[in-house]
Amino acid sequence: MSRAVSSALAVSLWILLSVSFAHANSVDLLAFGGLKDGQAVANYYQSAFGVTFSSGFIAYMPASVGGSVNYTPLTINGIANVNPAVFITSATGSINIANGFTTGLNFFYTSPFQETVTVWSGANGTGTVLATIALSGNDGNCAGGSGCNWSDIGISFKGTAGSVTFSGTPGLGISDLTLGQGTTALPEPSSIYLLGTGLFGLCASQLRRFISA
Repeated sequence: MSRAVSSALAVSLWILLSVSFAHANSVDLLAFGGLKDGQAVANYYQSAFGVTFSSGFIAYMPASVGGSVNYTPLTINGIANVNPAVFITSATGSINIANGFTTGLNFFYTSPFQETVTVWSGANGTGTVLATIALSGNDGNCAGGSGCNWSDIGISFKGTAGSVTFSGTPGLGISDLTLGQGTTALPEPSSIYLLGTGLFGLCASQLRRFISA
């Protein structure tokens, strides 16, 4: 019994330390979980991450599960993403990060058109250009619409970024947006933090009960 509790405590502490390390390096994953079909992202992440989206970023669930857009969900390691994807419905859109972020940017995208993503030092696409990503169309041959292919794209840069802009033909879809590194970060720090604290609290309670007995 004591060995099992100790092992669980060790796992919980490892999760908490991992999350602390992630936050110390300002790595945040925006997986768009919790957003509803047709909901604007807007200020959804403002309180947790200080991130706001312009009006053109709309979350949609796929039609295969009752959503309003006919696209194929992102699949990672054989597991389909249960969160909605975010589609940019305007020719330009911007993401502002109040506290800034460094090191890199990563996301998955789907689009039949060429798009441009720019990382800026200031808010709303102002200041110095820190990085530029040219996205090529990856789903022009989709049957019955678009959104059948997802590509993983990432870039590293120097400096502190205050915003990211997207420009091109409306319809670009993005998923699992990572701020703070050039590769995707799984899972979301906020989600795993809740898991770690919950496990730690449960195991600590059981350990006190075991010691009292």
